[in-house]
Parts: sequence; C-alpha cells; structure tokens
Amino acid sequence: MKKLKCITLLFLILCLPVLIQAQEAGRVAKVEITGNERVDTAVISNNVKTKEGDVYSLDKLREDMKNIYKTGFFSDVQIDVKDTDKGKAVTFVVIERPPVKDILMTGNKKIKTEDLKDKLKIKTGTVLNIEKVKESMDEIRKLYGSKGYYAAKITYEIDYGEKYEATVNFVIDEPQQSYVRKIAFTGNKNFKDSKLQGYMQTREKGWFSWFTGSGILDEDVLQEDRRNLEAFYHDNGYTKVHVGAPDIQLSKDGKSISITIPVEEGAKHTVGTIDFAGDIIFPREELLGKIKTKQGKLFRTTVFYEDVLTVTDLYQDKGYAFADVAPLTTIDDANHVVNVTFQVTKNQEVYFNRINIVGNTRTRDKVVRRELKFAEGDRFSITAIKDSKKKLKNTTFFKDTDFKIVKTDDPRKVNIDLGIEEKPTGTFSVGAGYSTAEKVIVSGAVSEENFLGTGRKVVLEAALSSYTNEFRLTYLEPYIFDKKLSAGTSLYNFRRYMDTYDYKRTGGNVSLIKPLTDDVKGTVMYRLENIDVTNVTTDASTYIKEQSGSSLTSSMTFSLNKNTIDDVMNPTKGINSGISTEIAGGPLGADNRYWALTGFYGRYFPINFWDSSFFVKGTAGAIRGYGGDQVPITEKYYVGGLNSIRGFRYGEAGPMDENDEPVGAKNQMYFNFEWIFPIYKPAGVKGVIFTDTGAGFDNFDSLRMRSSAGFGIRWFSPMGPIRLELGFNLNPKENERKSLFDFAIGTQY
Repeated sequence: MKKLKCITLLFLILCLPVLIQAQEAGRVAKVEITGNERVDTAVISNNVKTKEGDVYSLDKLREDMKNIYKTGFFSDVQIDVKDTDKGKAVTFVVIERPPVKDILMTGNKKIKTEDLKDKLKIKTGTVLNIEKVKESMDEIRKLYGSKGYYAAKITYEIDYGEKYEATVNFVIDEPQQSYVRKIAFTGNKNFKDSKLQGYMQTREKGWFSWFTGSGILDEDVLQEDRRNLEAFYHDNGYTKVHVGAPDIQLSKDGKSISITIPVEEGAKHTVGTIDFAGDIIFPREELLGKIKTKQGKLFRTTVFYEDVLTVTDLYQDKGYAFADVAPLTTIDDANHVVNVTFQVTKNQEVYFNRINIVGNTRTRDKVVRRELKFAEGDRFSITAIKDSKKKLKNTTFFKDTDFKIVKTDDPRKVNIDLGIEEKPTGTFSVGAGYSTAEKVIVSGAVSEENFLGTGRKVVLEAALSSYTNEFRLTYLEPYIFDKKLSAGTSLYNFRRYMDTYDYKRTGGNVSLIKPLTDDVKGTVMYRLENIDVTNVTTDASTYIKEQSGSSLTSSMTFSLNKNTIDDVMNPTKGINSGISTEIAGGPLGADNRYWALTGFYGRYFPINFWDSSFFVKGTAGAIRGYGGDQVPITEKYYVGGLNSIRGFRYGEAGPMDENDEPVGAKNQMYFNFEWIFPIYKPAGVKGVIFTDTGAGFDNFDSLRMRSSAGFGIRWFSPMGPIRLELGFNLNPKENERKSLFDFAIGTQY
C-alpha cells in the first residue's frame, strides 16, 4: 500500500508541468489592438471586457466585437487568436471609418445652415461615426419640430471620395408649418380635457401663439407632459393611473396636428394608517401635527413626499444632518387606501465646524457671513441653511449660492462649503416711453447695489416727462459698524407741473433701520424739505391760491414693516405689510405742522395652475393739520394712477376743484386685486389682469368708491422692473378718460 502511494505521488509530480501548461493555454495571456490611427486605443479598450489573465471565452470575445462595432468608428472588426506558451494572445484588428472631410446641408431654406450645424454630433476632422450621424439627424428633426415643421424628413448621404475621406450630406425635405390644433384624452372619467390640458406644456395654438410659442409640438416635451399628467393623478389619489403613449395625427394638408392621449385612471385611494418607525425622538402627536398627510383624507403623492422632507427637516434641525427618512407605502386595493410609514434613521448628531466661502471674487467675506443664520460651533440646522440661502438671494448680489455639507475626520462635525456665483450689481440705464398720464417719459439711472464689494448701495437716478421732473441720490449702509442696523440718506429734487399750478420739492432724509425679527423691521426717518408752489394761474381755485409760496417741512416718521415675500425678484407667496406715522412741525420746527398715519397690507397667493399667483393689497391713510395749520397740498393723498387706482389720472380718484384739478385728500382707502401669470418664462415676462377700487376723500360723507380693471405686462429687465399697464375706468364721469395707459421703469408694485 505504501509503495502504491509513492508511485501515485511520483506520477502527479511528473504530470504537473503538463497540467499547468494546459491551464495557461485556457487563459488570456495578452490583449492587443491594432489598425486604429485616429481613434484612441483607450476608447476601444473601454469597450473590451476580455482582460489579461481572464479565462479564455469565445462568447466574451464575440460580445467585445459587438461593443467595438457599436462605437460606430469602425467599418470592420476582426479577432486574431494565437496560442503561446503563456496562453492565448488576442488581437483585435480594426479598420477605421474614414475621417469626416466636410458636412453639407441640402434643402434647408427655413433654418440657416449655421444653426443646423450647431446641433450636429459630428465634426470635420474626426472619424466618421454612423451612430453620431443618426443622432445628428434626430437633432435636426427636433430643431425643425421646435420651429413648427413637425413633418420634416431628414436623410443622409455619404460620399467617400477617391482619398477615402467622407463628405456627409444631410438632405432635408422641409414641409409647411404645422401646429397643434387639438389635444384630446380618452378614458378620463373624473377630469375634463381642459383640466388635464392645464398640466401640460404642449398647448393648442391660440390667439397669443405668436408671442408665447404655443401650438408647437416637441415630442420630448410631450413625453414630459405624460409624466406631469401621471403626477397630477397621483396627487389626486389615483395611485395606479397609467397615461399611455400619445397618438399623433397630422392632417392631410399638413397644417394641423391632433394629439390623443389615452388614460387609465384606476381607483381613487385615501390615506389609511400612518406610522413612524426607527429612531423616533419626537412624540407621535407632534409628528402627526407637522405633516399634512391625514388619515381618511385623499392620498396625495406630492403632499406625502413633502411630509418626508418636513420630518427630515425636523431631525436635521436637531443636529442630525444625515438623517434619512424612507417613505414606505402599501396599497390596500380592497379598501382603496394607502398605508404609509415614515422609516427614520437619525445617524450621528453633528455641529458646524468650518464655513468656507469660495467664488466671491468681489464681495467681501464679511458681507456674505453677516447674512448667514448660523455660525461655526452651532448645532447643525437645515432651516438655518435655507434661511441663509434666502437672505443671500435677496441681497441681489449673487446669481446663485450653493451650500455643500462636507464630512470631516470628526464624525460630530461638518464643514460648509459655500459656493458663491456673483452677478453684476452695477447698472447704467437710459430709457424712454410713453403713458397717457405722463406723455413722453425719459429716464436714466446709475446704480451700484454692492459698492466696492461692501454691500453698500449708491443710486443716482433721473426721470423727465411732460408733467414731472425728478432727480434723486440715495446711499444705504446696510450694517453700521457691522451691527444689525442700517442707515440711509437721500437727496432729491422733484417738480410737478399741474394745470393751474406747479410745485417743487427739494430736500433730503436720513433713516435708521433696525431688524426686530427675521421678517419685521423698524424704521426711524428724519426729513427736511422745502416746498415751492409757483405759477398759480388766475383761474386756479381759492384753495390752490392759498398754497402759493414757499414753506419748510421738518418731520419724523416711525414705521414698522413685515415682509415674508419668498423672492424679491419674482414674488409668488408671502406678505408685505406696514404701518407708519409721521409728525411734522411742533418741536421739530419749520413751517408745516401735521400728522399722518398710513398702513398697507399686501399678500401673494401661489396658484397650482400655470405657475401663476394672486396678489391682493389694501392701503389706508389719514393726514391732519394741527395748531390751526392746513395740510400742505403736496402732502395730501393723491389716489389715482399707476400705484393706486389704475385707469385714473394722478389724483383723479379723489377730490377735484372746479377746474378738474386734483387737490389731494385727507384720507385714502383703496384695494388692488391681481392675477399674475407667466407669458415668456425664459425672459421673466409676466402678464397681469387686475381690478382696483377705492378713493381719496376728506370725510366719510364724501366717500365715493371708484373702480377700474385692466391688464398689463411686467418684465424684470436688465434696466430694472418694467411695467406696462392699461386700466379702464369702470364708471367714468364727465371729462374723465375711459382708459389710461401707464408705463414705468424701476418700480415694483
């Protein structure tokens, strides 16, 4: 037996080299690529899975050959395999397609060749790639579709020439323009076609298509519309809805497109049970009170995922920066309910370590840091980061800000990398316009919102029209001595030409502004102003003649303002309200003695339709003289005009004298209602439909509410906000215009 074991062992030792050689012959010893001249070897290698040392596999080699072909750079690919002492030597032999010598366009008359070439995926001097040629055809077709030429046909021809160089010619068959005339749905039992159309970007051609671009069919946008429609249904309880592929039909004459979208709505579901699982640190009742998903209510996907973010924010505000809240749902089809669970993993509590600011080439670090709602060493809070982002945006100094949470070696600390993208803050603008009220208007301004990167604001502006001349210089220091206290000063000269008199106001003011909370600020302002009433005509009213001459006003104004507007550049929600009182004369000296109390309340309401919003505003005020003095004519309330009741001349919705000259009112009260909607989003152009009502009056017995309605366009242009509005007087009196067109630059409503 012992002798047999020795013989067996000796046999294995003698056979070992043969076994090893057989095994090596079954492995890949070398992988090479030859034949490529312009295409980088790495591009080919990235598509080859066979590597040195791998077990030799014909199936894998065939897959590699297919992958190389798919790159589109080669007209032929072959594999050469040779046996060596170390295994298989694999060589991929490729034959490149020719280089692209030239690219031509044939048949294009509606779109310039340069514009078409900008969309191509191929370039001259590179290796011809058929897949890229086909992608280029698709891009050309999309470009034609975006211009209304939906039925454009694109083919290509390749001429290899004598030197094996490719000339690619895209042949275009341009059709006539075709527009979407009808969008219909099938299977929608619970929502009308018009309702569903409101959630689509693809729209039927209408009266304003020349401006809005509606009626154009873009198939990529149409696919996005499918997703938007499903999201709408999900948000209304239809958790198993399916929006099918649209059926697109082109009319025989090629001018009209009809789109039919099939919908399978399914059953409506409500919310069943609501559970919180995992690392729960809040009482269940508190969590239920924070979320909007409620048992028995309609299950809305958007609301549910907003609640996930709400719960996440609660944990992140307690320092758990990396808290994870997983949304879990189970659908009970029998009872048509959705049971939901918020699965929480809180992870490590962390604190802010370093705040690194990058990208602010002009703005000083401290200007950025003073807007932050958190500091190094504070416990992590996502709300503090969000509020900081909002504050930085509202400075108008920055195009974008990016807060990145970066882990450190200490698991209890995180750094914040704050990326700043600055934008130009200095402007020089000159404009001209026309309005019914002011006739020809010429305006100009030089402003710097971020003077020398310090956050200080300097503005010099002028406006000239047929009835008014205004010059103003303003300076604002947002943080005095780096404290949360702002100071500003303004010098101005304003002249207005009325029918029976003129007046000029020359003066200045100094103000201190103190934030009381994140949204509330208090202001104290001192004003010193000289008033000249001149050029009083002989037929002017007695009251106006009594105002003739010069007088001096010295006053203090105290005001409180609350502002929760989400975006000063593009407001959609929030409140802007304020109250102020002004005292002139008395211990402040000068000629005029009066007091005034004014308040306003404005609010934006977002609407889940067409990215639009409602805006409502109410304004009221009273002014009285004291010590036997009358209120100066220049300090009274002039209701009527672009900033009060549109469709009326300046002061026309208040007291008038026998010459139909506005003389101002001791009281004012008016209300504005607006629907604001996008017209052209890329440029920030918006439309507005409005109605105003109110009046200026001396006593309640004389109060007669005046009303108007109209429409307009607003644009936050590089020169500043532009308003174009046409108002219609709903009950014009004798000598009153039925409508009035107003134009303004640099003012927001």
